[in-house]
Amino acid sequence: MGLSILQLKSSRQHLFGASSAQADMEPVMRQLQECSDRSVVLAIDLSKAESITGSYLRATVLWALLCGQADAKQTPASSLTDPWALRPLPIFPVLTGCSPEVADEVHDFFAQRNLPVLLVTEGSPPKIEKAAILGRLDGFLFSTLRSLCALGEATAAQLADTSDERITVNGWSNRLADLFAVRLVTRQRSGKYWIYSPLAKKFTLWA
Repeated sequence: MGLSILQLKSSRQHLFGASSAQADMEPVMRQLQECSDRSVVLAIDLSKAESITGSYLRATVLWALLCGQADAKQTPASSLTDPWALRPLPIFPVLTGCSPEVADEVHDFFAQRNLPVLLVTEGSPPKIEKAAILGRLDGFLFSTLRSLCALGEATAAQLADTSDERITVNGWSNRLADLFAVRLVTRQRSGKYWIYSPLAKKFTLWA
């Protein structure tokens, strides 16, 4: 499946405050309106950042991730008038250029919310060779993600056929749908089946 790429890059060293985050996001918001009918990877470049706060993360990365979840679950917009209200958007946020110190801050923020977010460590969207998962991801979902990476792309039935785990095809389908909801995989319809693809070729968990 083809993915559109949008980039957000701030030149500031210290990223804080919802208002400055929304100012950084405004160009992206305009472009998202033009891409609402296709999937978009939002690459958030943090290469200049020396520190980042929760208020900035809430208005950028978390907002994008929750809008992506709303799209996956077909949740209606929480407001039709507020441009910053959560709404279903086919968006997949990833981080690039993160220092270990900033990555630790992002990791703690998302771990507290029991959510994962990707940090690209090799390659660049849409061809991500390696990515670290910041925050938290259920162990069964991580093992499912690794199984999917081994195949490159797969349906739930194909994973069931190749795995030693004794779970039903419906169980695999639920796991893949959960990975799609947290924006670690993409999917496309083929007849009555979904074919899932990982966003990166290889994933590791942030230590």
